[in-house]
Amino acid sequence: MRTLLIYSLFLTLIFISCKNPEKNLAYNDRPNVIPAIQKWEPAKGFFTLTSTSQIKVDKNHKDLAKTFADDLNLLTGINVPVENNNILKAAINIIIDSTDISLSKEAYSISIDDNIHIKASNKSGAFYATQTLLQILKQDSLHVTIPKGKITDFPMIKERAFMLDIGRKYFSMDYIKKTIRNMAWYKQNVFHIHFSDWCGFRLKSDKFRGLASDKAYSKAEIREIQDYAKKYNIMVVPEIDLPAHATEILKYNPNFGFKCESMQTSGWLPDSVNVAKKGWILNITKPEVRTFVAELLDEFIPLFDAPYFHVGGDEWQYDEQKHACDELMQYTKKRGFEHPGDVYVEWINEINKQVKSYGKTTQIWNWWRFSPNAEKQNKTSIQPDLDIVINVWNRSRQKEILKDGYNVILTPETGLGSLYITPGSNGKKAGDYGYFDSKYNYETWEPITHEQIRGYKICMWADNVENREDTWFDKFADLPKAVFSEKVWGKKTSKKIEDFYKRVELIGLAPSE
Repeated sequence: MRTLLIYSLFLTLIFISCKNPEKNLAYNDRPNVIPAIQKWEPAKGFFTLTSTSQIKVDKNHKDLAKTFADDLNLLTGINVPVENNNILKAAINIIIDSTDISLSKEAYSISIDDNIHIKASNKSGAFYATQTLLQILKQDSLHVTIPKGKITDFPMIKERAFMLDIGRKYFSMDYIKKTIRNMAWYKQNVFHIHFSDWCGFRLKSDKFRGLASDKAYSKAEIREIQDYAKKYNIMVVPEIDLPAHATEILKYNPNFGFKCESMQTSGWLPDSVNVAKKGWILNITKPEVRTFVAELLDEFIPLFDAPYFHVGGDEWQYDEQKHACDELMQYTKKRGFEHPGDVYVEWINEINKQVKSYGKTTQIWNWWRFSPNAEKQNKTSIQPDLDIVINVWNRSRQKEILKDGYNVILTPETGLGSLYITPGSNGKKAGDYGYFDSKYNYETWEPITHEQIRGYKICMWADNVENREDTWFDKFADLPKAVFSEKVWGKKTSKKIEDFYKRVELIGLAPSE
C-alpha cells in the first residue's frame, strides 16, 4: 500500500511538471545587449517567434513596426505581418503613450511572456526596444527565441553622436546608409556629417554651379540620406566648415581669399597645397564674400531637417599670421576691434542670426578659445553668442566654456578619454591625438553629466587617408562605436574590455541585405 501511494505521488508530480514545464526551469540570465540594458527582471521560459507571429501597433506608428518587421525578416527569414486588430497569440504589441510619465524620452520597457509588450512614451523609445529584441534574437542559434522577463531601459546621455569626415574623403551612399544603420543598432542618435574641407565640397549647389567637387551629393541624395536616417531614429546634423578649411571654395573663386601670404597658407594643409598657395581661409572682410556665404547657407540650411546647423569656425590662423596681414589689420582697426580674432567672432555671430532665422540652433567648434602656447595665440575680446552650441574638442577649455554658460557637445581630441578616431595621424597609444583607446574608454572613462552638456561625440577624421576605400575605416571605428554606445547609454556590464569584445562578437552588426 505504501509503495502504491509513493508511486501515485510520483505520477502526480510528473503530471504537474508536464502541465507547468516552466516551473522547473531556472530564471533567465540578463540578456546580452549593447548598450547594456539598465534593468532586468528575470522570469522562466522563452517567447518563440513563429510563422504565425504578428506585430500589433496603432495605425499612426505602422512605419516603425514595418521597419521592425523588415529587420526581423532579414534576421530570421520569417515574414511577420503588421496589424492593428486584436491579436492574442504570439504577438509583439507596441504601445506608444505620450501621456505615460513613467517613461522618459527614449526610454522603453519590454515585458516578455507568451507575448511581447513594448511600452514607450514616444517613437524613439519604441524603436530602441525593437533594436534590443533584434540583438537578443540574433544570438539565438535559430534566431527565434527570447528569454522571458521584463526589461526597463533608458539612456544617460541625450545626444550620442558620430561624425564622419566626408569633406576630405567621399563616402558612397551605401556606406553612409550602413553607417546610419549600425549607429541605430547601438542606439546612437546623431549623425554629424562634415561636408566640406580643404579638398572637398560635397554638396551640389544649384546657385553656385561648379562649386561642388567631382564627387558630391545631390539634393535628392541628401533627402534620401535624411529619410533613411529618420527611419532609424537618427538626426543628421550638417556642417559646412567656414571661414577656414575653405580651399575648395577658393578654387571655385580665388578672389574670395586674402592677398597677404600669411593668410594663404596653413599648418593644417599638405605642403604641396601650401607651396601652390591655393588658400585656406575666406576673406570675410570683403562684403562680397559675406554675401556669398549668406547665399550659400540660404540654399543649404533649409535642405536639412535637424534643429542644428554646424558652421565649423575651426582652425583659422593664429595671431602671428593675422597680425602679418595688412588688409585684415586695417579692417580690424576700421571696425574698432581690439584683436583680429574679433573679426571672426563677429562674423560667427552674424551667421548665427541667419541660422536662427530658420528656427535652428548654430553649432561651432571651440577654436576661438584655443591658444596652445605663447607662440600660438588666438586672442579675442568678444565672444560668440551664448545660444550657440559649442563642440568642445579642447579638453582644457571645457570648464571655462561651461562656466560662461554655453551648451556643449564634448568630443576631446587628445588625452585619456579621447573620442577622436584619426587613422591617418601618428597616434598609437592612449592620450595621443586621434587615438581612441577602447580599453581605457571602456574600463575607466566615465562621461560626466551636466545640464549644459547636451551630449558626446566620436569624430572620425580622414586626414592623410583621403584615398582609402570606404570599408578600410571600419577596423578603426566599429569597436570604438560599440564602446562609446555602452558608456554614454550608462550601464556597463563587463568589467574588462576582453569580456566586452566577446559580447560584441556575439551581437555583431545590424541585419543587412
